[in-house]
Amino acid sequence: MKKVGVFILLQIICAAGFSENPRWKVFGTPIPARADLDVRWDTPPTFVDFNVPTNKWPSKMWVYRTEPREFSHKAISNLMLLGPFTEKEIAQQDANGIMFRSTDGSTALSVSFSSGSIRYDTPEPHYILKPGIFKDVPETKDLPKLTKSFLKKSGINPSEIQKNTNGAPLFYFSDLGYEYLFDHAWTTNTWGRLVVCRRSVDGVEVIGNVCRVQFGEQGKISKIDLSWPGLKRYKSAETLRPQTVIQLLRQGNAYQGLIPMGFGEINWQTVKSVTIKQAWPCYFAGDSELYPFLDLWTTVETPQGNVEIEIDCPIIDETRL
Repeated sequence: MKKVGVFILLQIICAAGFSENPRWKVFGTPIPARADLDVRWDTPPTFVDFNVPTNKWPSKMWVYRTEPREFSHKAISNLMLLGPFTEKEIAQQDANGIMFRSTDGSTALSVSFSSGSIRYDTPEPHYILKPGIFKDVPETKDLPKLTKSFLKKSGINPSEIQKNTNGAPLFYFSDLGYEYLFDHAWTTNTWGRLVVCRRSVDGVEVIGNVCRVQFGEQGKISKIDLSWPGLKRYKSAETLRPQTVIQLLRQGNAYQGLIPMGFGEINWQTVKSVTIKQAWPCYFAGDSELYPFLDLWTTVETPQGNVEIEIDCPIIDETRL
C-alpha cells in the first residue's frame, strides 16, 4: 500500500472488523501488536486453496449454519449390524437420535441426528502374552477402502474427506497393540488399527469435524467417533487481501500456535521477521456454525534462531457479513 489514505483506511477496517474473542479461535497465544514488525510473504507465495497449492488467493468464503443430519433407515440398519443390535436393545430413542446397548452393557452405539454424530464402543482385548493371537487385523493399506465403505453405509459421501496436496483423500493411521518381551525378543501383538480423517467443505479443511474408526480382527469395526453435521450456507464475504493479513499480524489480530519443544518462548518484541510460507483457508466447527479463518505456516526469525510455527488469523472481515 503506497498511498497514505488507503493505508489509514486499511488500519480502520482491521481495527473495527475483528473481535478480541474471534469465533474461529481454536487455540494459541495472542501475538502482541507491534507496528514495526517485519512481515513478508514468501516468493512466490503459496496459497493452499481447496487443498491444492496455488498462487491464486481465494475470492470469498462462506459461513455455514449447522443443521441436524438425517441418517436414513438404511444407514441405521447398517450401523446396527456392528453389534449386532436388535430393536430389543434400544436403550433410548427420540427425535434427536437413537441409542443401543448390549444386554451385558459392554457394547454401545449412539446416533445423534441433532449433532450428526456416531459413537460406537466395544471392550478392548485383554493383554495377552502370546504372539499371533489376533487374526486378520487389516493392513494399513486396506484402511482407506474400509473407511470409505463405512462412510457410504452411514450415508456420508466419501468425497467430503479432506484431501492432500495431490488431491487424494488424506488419512492418518496408527497401530494398536501390546509390546512385550517374548523368548528374549521384543514382539508386538497388534490387535487393531486406527484411521482418522477430517471433513472438508468447498475443498477446505474443517477443524472439529472428524471421523475416527478403529478396525480389529477380520476387519470388524470396534470403535467409532464421528462428527459430521448437516450444513447450510448462511452468508459469504470476500476474503482479506494478503497485504491486509500483514497488517493483522502487526496489529495483534493473530494467534501463535505451538512452539517446537526445546526452543523456548518467543519474545515478539525482539522478533526480527515473520515469513509466511503457506496460507491454508480453514473452517472451525463451532456449536452452531462453520466459520472461516486463515492458517499460516511461517518462519519466525528471532535472536535465538529461526523457528517454524503456525499462526492463525482472520480471513474475512466480520463487519462485511
